[in-house]
Parts: sequence; structure tokens; C-alpha cells
Amino acid sequence: MAKLYFRYGAMGCGKTRDIIKVWYNYKEKGKKAIIIKPGIDTKGNNKIVSRDNTELNTDYVILKDDNIYDIITKHIRKYNLDCILVDEAQFLERHHVEELTDICDDLNITVMCYGLRADFMDNLFPGSAALFAYADVIEEMKTICECMDGATRNVRFVNGKPVFHGEQVAIDGKDQVTYISMCRKCRKKLLKEHNKSIEKKTTNKEKFKKALIDALR
Repeated sequence: MAKLYFRYGAMGCGKTRDIIKVWYNYKEKGKKAIIIKPGIDTKGNNKIVSRDNTELNTDYVILKDDNIYDIITKHIRKYNLDCILVDEAQFLERHHVEELTDICDDLNITVMCYGLRADFMDNLFPGSAALFAYADVIEEMKTICECMDGATRNVRFVNGKPVFHGEQVAIDGKDQVTYISMCRKCRKKLLKEHNKSIEKKTTNKEKFKKALIDALR
């Protein structure tokens, strides 16, 4: 029976590189794998791009209301298909994940999803939450923090400064947005420093405001 896999990990753990490796492994064995990704991931346009700039074309870019099961049933009328590789799977809708389970169960096609567990605020992405619920096999891909502990968190930086609130989705490399993977302890430390900096700025503003009011009396 075909299985649904969810391989998750923090940024920089090699998820896209692994997709490319698996795709080539299938090709070398004379098998056919296709690559799909959610349309919300605009990095690389219709390609998947690893951090070392290795890239492959995607076969399908999935939009919010697309039905993946319908897309694949149309595909296999013309082509052989042994495996579906999904990049940035955290951006899938829940109904997409349910459709992927139908592809495994009804069409007997293996599906391997790769993505993040949680966003920069430590909230699960909808696609990740659904994959944790539905996947047959769940595997963590490892990477390390600057302190050499395991990195499990993704910290967002805008113009080089850490941010801890905002829109859930902001694509790495777009609009001055970057991410660094960290362990939980280092993220907590950075968050405390960030909050202290904000408190200090707020205090200074209040002092300036009071001094200005006093001077105008």
C-alpha cells in the first residue's frame, strides 16, 4: 500500500535538496516522480530552489482551490507515475492533504511531503497540522543552531532585525525577509532581548513626552 510521508524540519535542514535527490533516484531506477508545490511559494516561480541554488522544474503549481486528486487522475491517464514529491507542504490547505491521502489509498501512488512544522511565531501551519494528522510516516530532518544544539525554530528577520509578530507567510528572500533556524533556548533569549529593547524605547518615549509637556507649561 502506498504511504503518505511528511518530512519536516527547520529552514536549512535540506528539505528541497532531499526532494531533488529523491527525484533523481527515481529517475535512475526508471521510475517516474513528479514535483508539485503550493502557488503561495513564489520563490523560484515554477521551480523548486534549494539554499545552494540547485533547482528543478515543478510539474504542477497548486492553487488554493485546486483539487490535487483531479489533477493527478488526469495526469495518469497520459503518463506513468510512481511518486509525488511536494515542496513547501506547510502551505497546503487541509483539503489538499485529504486529497493526497486519496491519491495514496485509491491510486496507490506514494506521496512525500516536505515542509516546516511551525511558523516564526511557533504556530502550526494549516498544511503541517493536517499532515501531522494524516501522514502514515512522520520524519524530522535535522539541522543545528548557532549554539550547536538542534535547531527546531525559524526566526524571521526583516532588514536584518528579528520580528516576532506579523503575517504568517512571508517568503524567504522577498521584501528584505530572511530566516535563521534556532533552537528553542536561543529563540527565547533573542525574544527577551527584543522585548527589552522595545520596553526601553517605550520608556524613553514616555520620558521625552513628559519632559516636553513640562517644558511647555
